[in-house]
Amino acid sequence: MKAVYYHEHGAPEVLQYGELPVPEPGPGQVLVQVGAAAVNPVDRRLRSGELQEYISRTFPVVPGWDMAGRIVKLGEGVSDWQVGDDVMGLAFTWAIQHGSYAEYAPIDVSAITRKPEQFSFEQAAAIPLVSLTAWQSLDEFGNLQPGQSVLIQAGAGGVGSIAIPIAKHLGAKVYTTSRAANFDYVLGLGADVAIDYTVDDYRSVIRSQEPEGVDLVLEALLGEGVAEDAIRLAKTGGAVAYMNNEPPEMADIAERNIKAEFLHHRPDGAMLQNLVALFEQGVLKIPEIDVMPLTEAVAAHHRSESGRTRGKVVLHVQDL
Repeated sequence: MKAVYYHEHGAPEVLQYGELPVPEPGPGQVLVQVGAAAVNPVDRRLRSGELQEYISRTFPVVPGWDMAGRIVKLGEGVSDWQVGDDVMGLAFTWAIQHGSYAEYAPIDVSAITRKPEQFSFEQAAAIPLVSLTAWQSLDEFGNLQPGQSVLIQAGAGGVGSIAIPIAKHLGAKVYTTSRAANFDYVLGLGADVAIDYTVDDYRSVIRSQEPEGVDLVLEALLGEGVAEDAIRLAKTGGAVAYMNNEPPEMADIAERNIKAEFLHHRPDGAMLQNLVALFEQGVLKIPEIDVMPLTEAVAAHHRSESGRTRGKVVLHVQDL
C-alpha cells in the first residue's frame, strides 16, 4: 500500500512516501481503506519526538489519527460492522505504528461511527479528533453552563473551529483569539468577542470585560508565561483545560480551587456519533478545509507548524 511514514524523529522532512505492507486488523478492529486523513498538531508533535512519556512508537510509524474510509476486513470478534460500511473515526493507540496517512489502517471499532452520506470523506476526516477534544474539554471537563464564559485560544484553528460552536451550543459567552484576517471566520462560528493577539493584549481585554475572570479557558497556545496566564484569567472555582502541556506549578491553582489538567482526547465512537448528529442538524459547522494530496504530507506538516492554518488541513489519500 502507499503510505507516508517515518523511521526517526525530526523535522517534516523525515516523512517519506512509499510502499508498506497492508496491516491486519486485530481483535476488535476493522481494516479501513482510507479515503482521507486530517492533519493535527499532535501528528507533528509525535513526529518530532515529543510525548514519548505518554505514547510509544514502533518504527516505521505511519502518522495520523483522524480518518474516513470504507471497511474492507473485519477483525476477530467484530459483529456490528460489515465490509463496505463507510466510517469515520480515529486510528488512535497508545503505541503508534499504523496511522491514517496510508491507504489502509486498522481501527478499533470503539473509535468509529458511520459516515453520513452527505459528507465527503475529506469533510468526515476533519471532524473526529477536534470534535471529541472540544466536547470532552467544554462539557465533560469544564461543565460549561448557559450564561458562563469561556476563552478559546486560537479560535481559527482546528479545535477552535469546533469548540466555538460547541460552546455557543452549550449557552456560553465566547471569547477567542485570532488574527484580524480571521475575525469573519471566528465570529461566523459564533464567537462573541474576537481579539487580535498580534495587536491587543488578550489578557487585558478579557480582564476589562470579565473582572473576576472567565469560567473556563481552553489553552492551546505554547510560550513563556502562557500557561500561568491561563490560570490568572480563570475565575475562582473555574477551570483550565490545557491542550498541549501540563498545568504550571502555581499556588493559585489550589488556593483558588481551579481545576487544571492536560487533556488528551478520548476516542469514543458513541460520543462521536452524537456529535456527528449535531453536524447533520446544522448545529455545528464543518470547519474550513484545505485539502492536499497524501504525497504532499511534508508540506502539510509545514503548514500545520506555521500556526496560520484556518480550520483543518486534510490529506486526500485515495478515491473511494
